[in-house]
Amino acid sequence: MKERVLVIGFGNIYCRDDGVGFYVVNALRKRLGLPELGPDDDGLDELGNKVDTLVLHQLIPETVSVVSNYQTVVFVDAHMGAIPEEVRWMAVQEEYGFHAVTHQMSPGMLLAMTRRIQGRTPSGFLVSVKGDDFDFGLGLSDACRFRADMAVEKILDLTGEVASGKEGRRS
Repeated sequence: MKERVLVIGFGNIYCRDDGVGFYVVNALRKRLGLPELGPDDDGLDELGNKVDTLVLHQLIPETVSVVSNYQTVVFVDAHMGAIPEEVRWMAVQEEYGFHAVTHQMSPGMLLAMTRRIQGRTPSGFLVSVKGDDFDFGLGLSDACRFRADMAVEKILDLTGEVASGKEGRRS
């Protein structure tokens, strides 16, 4: 079985830099020769590549059945600056403490749920990109776009073949 990678960009694309996941997914898609997703697209209709992409407003349990089909999942989100790195890359550990009063799942919660339901889970990484402007509006600040482009390069490095243009569709 060949290794498959899923990149999930999440956040509110209508709050400027919070839409960094959407930007990174579309930059990856462009590099992979795939059409960009629109603001209302999620990418679920186009799965089947060695590297697939999804855009979500937030992580949700319904994606467990998708996540379980991959060996690696890369989550891309914005952070507000409490993290020292402008682009942080870290392994995601499974989290079993679900919060009863929130509407948000963490990447670790999604991986733990995948293990519980599917009996296996992919390795996970979180790419967190520092944002500067979270006001209402479309498009990233220039500084966030620069950092997002660095994140794209890190993700392409992870996928190996993709960076050299050898990515292919599942047959």
